[in-house]
Amino acid sequence: MKIDLHCHTLATKGEGRERNVTPELFAEKIDAAQVDIVAVTNHNHFDLDQYELLHSAVDGAAQVWPGVELDIERWSGGKPWHMIVITSPDSKVPFSESIKTLQNGRSPKDCSWSFEEIWEAFKDSNALFISHCHDKAPAITEEEIARVGEITNNDWRLYFEPRSLMTLGIWSNHGRNMLMGSDIKDWNRYEKEDFVSLRVNVDSFEQFYLLAMRDHQVVETLLNRKGRTKVIARPHDSVAIELPLYQDVNVLFGQKGTGKSEIVKSIRSQFEADGIKIASYIGGQKNTAFDQLMTVKNEERSCSDFGRSECLQEIQTVIDWADELPTPISHYVQWLKTVGNSDKKDRFKLSECQSLPEESDTALKTAKDDCESIDLFITDCSERDLGKYLKAEDAARLLSLLEMLRRSAASVVKREYINKESIVLANNALIQIKNCIDKKSDTQSKPSDTGFLRFALGRMSLLGAVETIKENMKEETRETPSYLGTLEDKGRLNIVLQSRWLCSNSKTAEFGLKITTLKNWRGKLDAIASSICCSSLPETVEEFKTVHQESGVKGLSAFIGLEKYVIRAEDGKRYSPSDGEKGILIIERTLNQEADAYLLDEPELGMGNLYIDSVIRPKLMELALSRKTVVVATHNANIAVRTLPYLSIYRRHMQGDEYRTYLGNPFLNELTNIDDQNDRISWSETSITTLEGGFEAFYDRQRIYEAGKQ
Repeated sequence: MKIDLHCHTLATKGEGRERNVTPELFAEKIDAAQVDIVAVTNHNHFDLDQYELLHSAVDGAAQVWPGVELDIERWSGGKPWHMIVITSPDSKVPFSESIKTLQNGRSPKDCSWSFEEIWEAFKDSNALFISHCHDKAPAITEEEIARVGEITNNDWRLYFEPRSLMTLGIWSNHGRNMLMGSDIKDWNRYEKEDFVSLRVNVDSFEQFYLLAMRDHQVVETLLNRKGRTKVIARPHDSVAIELPLYQDVNVLFGQKGTGKSEIVKSIRSQFEADGIKIASYIGGQKNTAFDQLMTVKNEERSCSDFGRSECLQEIQTVIDWADELPTPISHYVQWLKTVGNSDKKDRFKLSECQSLPEESDTALKTAKDDCESIDLFITDCSERDLGKYLKAEDAARLLSLLEMLRRSAASVVKREYINKESIVLANNALIQIKNCIDKKSDTQSKPSDTGFLRFALGRMSLLGAVETIKENMKEETRETPSYLGTLEDKGRLNIVLQSRWLCSNSKTAEFGLKITTLKNWRGKLDAIASSICCSSLPETVEEFKTVHQESGVKGLSAFIGLEKYVIRAEDGKRYSPSDGEKGILIIERTLNQEADAYLLDEPELGMGNLYIDSVIRPKLMELALSRKTVVVATHNANIAVRTLPYLSIYRRHMQGDEYRTYLGNPFLNELTNIDDQNDRISWSETSITTLEGGFEAFYDRQRIYEAGKQ
């Protein structure tokens, strides 16, 4: 929620005319900058009529609060410092009257007041007081801050505005309340200004006022706008802790060895049991996670990716093959020797008959396939409500025609079956008759056929199966790139899944079986093709069968080698990430996954603070805006502090086996012992002393608890 609590809409003290803004431009620029709260704070002047116009112009798209920037006289003399006073829109009329009373008819250019005058005028209202400080001129001095504290009894409503966000962070952690705004000088550049952002959304000035006051009830109410999930976490099997995890950033920190990793594991187990989709990252296992990402064990080897077949039927053809030997010459010699030896036999002309040529299987197979397809189509049609698409009579006619088609197809199957099997039956009958004649006459009938056709067709069928297998095994490589991540100095990196058929460059690691086994299998298959016209073919086939049975080859996909490697997308060159880069790539993938909850255990390991602060932290904030549950166990202050977590979980080792768990947040700046509500400690002080880089995060970088740069 972007806010601007120092915004000028009129040039009242001789400033540039670019500070003047029309209601239309005001609304346009507020929308373009996506500012949600803006306070109108012109110098020594509050124009109620303009305020009303500006308020109406935004039409509820943003909250517009009344305010003023006043010149405050120094006790020691000299140029006044500037102090902003902001109040509620509900108090705009009395606020306007108070400003007029203070002006007493004077021009804004000629006005200045003592701090005591302003404090007396507004101390009883719900106003906030924001003085320029440090590097924002004209600034209040340290001595004047002390004097103001004495006058106001260090009232919590006193805030200070520096020039930069960095200074804001430094001062806020010295115990001072800090706020800042754009101090816009040219409305044509408004959307280019830097704005701070509230981590907790507020609906009104009154809510903001109570949030700034760290009102427990209001803070809890605002935090609870985001959903919470209560989980039972276990730092140890014998210890159970109930944690109210928000759909925002939840940080777990504390001394080493206090069970933080175990808590994250137990949260994961409960989320998984509840069916919550999780994305997780463990900093200490980044190399293992990267290796798992690069493994091909879970990748599918598929012949269809190459438009090829597993050739299961062809492999089975080779295994089942048996040589069809032709009729021996001796049978013809014996027949010629016994011709005319039996008058009775000579009268049976069948003894000289030849077998009928058998029909091909093709026609019968085609007819069966067609019949099965028709059956499936009719079944599918019958299960659908054809009345949605056809009239009742048309639907009935369609089903009738389909039934006629089914009967006709079945008739064709029957006819082709009879045609084929009748020839087989006739040939078998002829063989049996000849055997009977030969037994009765002690002679040899003329062989029914030479058997050479069956012999040749059998070997041709074997060769066809072998050649089909070899054709489907020919060398080819496919490379499928997918996005891995981006490294600042390397650019976009891709993972390439390389799939290639067994070749001279193949490595054992690419296959699920030993490469020597695969090469031996292929070699025996090649030997069959080379021996197709040799008498040794049956022995060669037997050798292949033995190798096949021992190889574990189920189909040709076993011959597809898989390998993953990383390339730079810019030039396609292979790249091997360092250990630190592996962590960066893995955590980026984790945080970019679509999930309901994100669990991170020490994500800072192997990462630089710059990367953590500029990449990881903004991504965590983005997930928080999307109402994702983010749980981070960390020792890093840039994460634990600068994310401004909705829930901070602090694990503290006291002595021996005694551990304490504190829950809290930066908005109340306290952590409370879950077993003793009276045991409360400072969130900021605990973070500084416990976290690695805590001092830097607080005193050099961190922004105000309630606000951070968008």
